[in-house]
Amino acid sequence: MSSSDEPDAARPGWENFAERPVPEVHGATTAPEAELAGVLQRRHEELAAARGASASAATRVHATLFELAMLIGTLEQQVNRAGESREAVDEKLRHRELKNVKDRMLDVLRGAGVEVRDPKGLTADEVLDWADPVHWLQSPEFDAEVVAETNEYAVFHDGAVVRFAQVVMGAPAPAPAPALAPAPAPALKPEPEPEAPPEPDLQVKPDPGTEMPPPGQTPAPTDT
Repeated sequence: MSSSDEPDAARPGWENFAERPVPEVHGATTAPEAELAGVLQRRHEELAAARGASASAATRVHATLFELAMLIGTLEQQVNRAGESREAVDEKLRHRELKNVKDRMLDVLRGAGVEVRDPKGLTADEVLDWADPVHWLQSPEFDAEVVAETNEYAVFHDGAVVRFAQVVMGAPAPAPAPALAPAPAPALKPEPEPEAPPEPDLQVKPDPGTEMPPPGQTPAPTDT
């Protein structure tokens, strides 16, 4: 016989169950998985904060290095100018010492992945991505758009530009505008010829009081 044929009295009812009180728990209970997840989350937050502080410090260091690199570029520019027209031995020696210091500083920066570049003489297309023009010069001495002067050197870090060069661009002088041809004078209208005066009527008109005889008749004498 199947279980469905058993009488209802054999099945347990609500009267067979006893109510049990819920035990009192002091404080909130947390599952072990949830507690472990909380510990890991706090650990991640602490690591993120430490990374953020480290990144901020690295950013400050990089900014200092990049600024130093720009100043070194300026120093190189001044050193080159100082050595152009110095004839005395002491001046040449001073120039050589300054150049040695500059070269050592640049070597230190290159070792840290920082490079200083002078864009002077390069075309506009070559410096498009790492130079900002602050002024333009137009002169016949320029055959194309090139960097005429460098105000500040560009700084690269690991091959990427981190500080744009400030340059003065040179460009060819604009061609003079073609002279405009004078406008043609308006055509003069011919003056109308003066009208000829009417010709006089030579036909003799009879006196209104005299009646002309018909042809072939002699006029009658008049009393005087």
